[in-house]
Amino acid sequence: MSDNTKNITLNGLFWNALDRFGNQIIVTIVTIITSRILNEEDFGVIGVLMIFSTIATAFVDSGLATSLVRSKKVDELDYSTMFVFNLLVSVFFYLILFFSAPYIEDYYGIPNLALYARVLFLQLLIHAFGIVQYVKILKNFQFNVTARINVLAILFSGIIVVILALTGFGVWALLLQTVLYTLFRTAMLWYWGNWKVSMQVSMASLKHHSSFSLSFMVANMMGKALSPLYYSFIGKHFSIRETGYYYTGNKWGETPGMMISAIIQGTTLSTLTPIQDDYPRFLNACRKAMSSLAFVLLPVSMLAIAVAKPGFSYFLTEKWLPSVEYFQWLCFAGFFISFADMNVNFLNIKGRSKYALGLEIAKFLLAVIALLLTYSHGIIYIVYGQVVVRVLIYIATTLMSGKVYGYNLRSQIIDLGPSFLISLFAALIAYLPLYFQLISHDLLLIICQSLIFVIIYIGVNHLIRQNIWMEILGMIKKKLAK
Repeated sequence: MSDNTKNITLNGLFWNALDRFGNQIIVTIVTIITSRILNEEDFGVIGVLMIFSTIATAFVDSGLATSLVRSKKVDELDYSTMFVFNLLVSVFFYLILFFSAPYIEDYYGIPNLALYARVLFLQLLIHAFGIVQYVKILKNFQFNVTARINVLAILFSGIIVVILALTGFGVWALLLQTVLYTLFRTAMLWYWGNWKVSMQVSMASLKHHSSFSLSFMVANMMGKALSPLYYSFIGKHFSIRETGYYYTGNKWGETPGMMISAIIQGTTLSTLTPIQDDYPRFLNACRKAMSSLAFVLLPVSMLAIAVAKPGFSYFLTEKWLPSVEYFQWLCFAGFFISFADMNVNFLNIKGRSKYALGLEIAKFLLAVIALLLTYSHGIIYIVYGQVVVRVLIYIATTLMSGKVYGYNLRSQIIDLGPSFLISLFAALIAYLPLYFQLISHDLLLIICQSLIFVIIYIGVNHLIRQNIWMEILGMIKKKLAK
């Protein structure tokens, strides 16, 4: 990796990390407060509606944004074409969902669901207005701007949501959270973005980018729709309270993987595009990105699994303890989601969106089959099925990556293995105070487990002089020297 590419990547990783971690800290605080105030049914309502907004949002994004980011040359006509197209698609889908809302309410049998749906789906219209500004910021490697916008948007919307929850607005606090976040984010993208509205449309531009974007759009939609599909299915076949338990377990379980992989994927999509045709450099950069992801993701996820029970009890209260087992298994499955998504991200950078689409179709079909085979045995068996599907899909993505640019399963096991084994060892030792009930106070137990884990994880990495850890130490020493 050249010095310039390395510097841009490191700068992107820093700001994306600041963005995601800052974002997640605020989301965590808001979620803890709302979880303690609101009831399980309120979260269940959000869960059953997510399938519709997720699919519609994927169509609004349409893949044109990603196509423009990965394209080496883009002009103003490309941007205006994307703006008009996405705006028209968002209006089209909102109208469909608006008039379908009463039928959605009848299907689930949840009172006022039609009104809830119509308000929640407003995010589609708002989201479409900010896509061009976001793409231009990424093309200019202005990761500091996206970090500022995302953190401020979640902060402002979070403050309002907490006020609504505290003042007795119930489920409306959760419904408006996404709408307010999208509104604030879009407004700031317009304020800090560098693009003037143009309604020009080029069919040639649309046709050029659609060859990549259509495959990406379908793949993206199917990938993002999996969790909402489970929410929707469980909401139909189980009680709304049980849906709330599953929704909370899955949401927290996916958080470590989604947050950390998004940091690295958000950076690599922009920074690896210029070297996509240089196979040795590209492969080396992919291995470095995957190793970095594993070094951070695996310990965070393993620690979360180890402290799950006291964590849920202390922060969310004991009413959410039924979600713990779901959380632990789905957090484990999250490893494989993140690694598979990273492989798909590399395939998209190489322009192989059709390969990515094939993988998403396979994942979706396997998930549906597993869901149909397991749901009659209870929600926990649905979760077991999810774990199996995600492991299989990760293996499939490695086979595809090996075929396209040489990053096969064996190479990935070599890159991921050390972080996995050290994290597992640290988690097993950190679990002992909970297993033997050595500490009764939940917060003290969490602190004790976390300290044990961190000491063991860092200590072993330092002992074996793990590459990523030594690079981090080197960077810290340089910063201190300055």
